[in-house]
Amino acid sequence: MEQPPIQQPKKIIVVGTYKRCSTDHQELILQQESINRELKRLQEDNPDTEYIIKTYEDKGLSGKDVNRPGLQNLLRDVESNKVNLVIFTKLDRLARSLQDLLNTTTTFNNHGVDFVVVEQKINTSTPTGKLLFHIIGAFSEFERTLINERTQAGRERAKISGSKSGKPCNRPKLDLDADGVQKKYELGMSQRQIARFYNVSFTPVRRILKERNLI
Repeated sequence: MEQPPIQQPKKIIVVGTYKRCSTDHQELILQQESINRELKRLQEDNPDTEYIIKTYEDKGLSGKDVNRPGLQNLLRDVESNKVNLVIFTKLDRLARSLQDLLNTTTTFNNHGVDFVVVEQKINTSTPTGKLLFHIIGAFSEFERTLINERTQAGRERAKISGSKSGKPCNRPKLDLDADGVQKKYELGMSQRQIARFYNVSFTPVRRILKERNLI
């Protein structure tokens, strides 16, 4: 007697769907419709997989706010390995700046979680999607390198200019005649008159007089 084929247990994937809108509630409905179409496509393409859906959303919150409760709940579940795949409609629903976007998606990547951006056709479970993710990351790293180089160059210029704080001051350090400043002040010249005499701002004159306890 022929034995019936052994049915393999279905693969289970927990999907975290994320939606965000700043003001318009209708936008959340439109996002959900796009996500539902993507979920339907996934289920049709993978009939042997069971998809468990967890919903996360932030209503009335800007994408600039990285501490949005819905997003933070999603990230906590990702870090706790409670989500296998994240679906949202557009990159700006997740983050407004490139750096915030990379921080969030790097968290996904570090925990083996792929993501699908429905309307921008990005799917990091595919080779093309992974390539795009790495290209975005490379541009961000390049941008950070340029910023670091500019900051270091500014510090070097600041040292040459005599800025104690390390910030560029755009003026060379003045070698002001402190004894001359004191003598002129004792002879009755005002601080502003002394500054005009040396063709300097009021600040270094006042500093010298303070250091010598004359004001």
